Amino acid sequence: MSAPEGSATAVVRPVARTWRLPAAIGLIGGAALIAVFLRRQMIALARRAEPYVRRRSQLSNPVLIVNRWSGDGKAERVGLADAAREAGIRVVMLERGDDITQLARDAIDAGADAIGAAGGDGSLGLVAGVAIERNVPFFCVPVGTRNHFALDLGLDRDNPLTALDAIRDGEEVLIDYGLAGDRPFLNNVSFGVYAEAVHRDEYRDNKEQTIATVIREMSAGEDNGTAIRFESPQGAQAERTAMTLVSNNPYVFAGPPDYGRRVRLDTGQLGISVAAEGTAADGRTGARVRHWEADRLRLEADQPIVVGLDGEALTFDSPLELVIRRRGLRVLVPKGTKPGYVPPREALAAELIGLARLAGVPGADEVAAYRPDR
Repeated sequence: MSAPEGSATAVVRPVARTWRLPAAIGLIGGAALIAVFLRRQMIALARRAEPYVRRRSQLSNPVLIVNRWSGDGKAERVGLADAAREAGIRVVMLERGDDITQLARDAIDAGADAIGAAGGDGSLGLVAGVAIERNVPFFCVPVGTRNHFALDLGLDRDNPLTALDAIRDGEEVLIDYGLAGDRPFLNNVSFGVYAEAVHRDEYRDNKEQTIATVIREMSAGEDNGTAIRFESPQGAQAERTAMTLVSNNPYVFAGPPDYGRRVRLDTGQLGISVAAEGTAADGRTGARVRHWEADRLRLEADQPIVVGLDGEALTFDSPLELVIRRRGLRVLVPKGTKPGYVPPREALAAELIGLARLAGVPGADEVAAYRPDR
């Protein structure tokens, strides 16, 4: 029986079926095209896809040094000591007056075949330095306040006990570490405003207010910033810095709450960000902001150099050489842990490529297999 004249039923259904497949193909093809044009994201994805150097770990006597005061006593609140002992780890509790680096050396001298630290980034960096010195693997449990290193390493800061899986069923990953003089650092070294702030007693109780006070004092002075001299790759000379940050691998902006994240931990490059007054290569003077990557940076000053190293207040003699040691730190992580931060645009690009490959869009496999020269 034919449809009544003027009825849309007999026309609309075939049209919907007719256009459904071409529309889907168009959307998927468009997604693939967008992915191809996101070249920078493709390059970043390809670099991230390069596997870390890994190997299975076989341990018989791991030791964990616990800073009981980090994170306002977080180790005790989560029951870390008991959980670590159940995982077959010997626990050493840090006491007032203890030298954490000496505790680590003593543990290794007594037969520890892996040394770990539970605390904030400052504690972790000190113990990692001993692990490097003695060539044993290092592991960490994030029970500090920020734990930026553990975050970029791929550990769960909200559930720190899962880090113990590095001992139960883990693997060893090779990552970079930085050196400021002979002091290792895992995250960064700061000069200028932040360095001046961490050297003040009031900083621990009121970080934001202390930094604001330092900024006001520097702004009110005749000379804004800290007198430190160094040179950029373009030949620009910095004489006074308001803020200089040198990081173990470059940071990217990640938004709140952490703001700065590292895409990889094994590039062999320092990330250098500078807000300083100085003289450009063409002779112009003034304040500038610069960012670059390098494997070293030399700083000079007419007085001891005040720094904030992984959040710790330190002072170095001039000149100070900052260098990076590629894949020089052996770190134990839970099996399958993926260090590094994935920016949202890279995640979108990866999803688009995956969608295009599933749909069999021509060229999608070539885009996914792209490997840039490093």
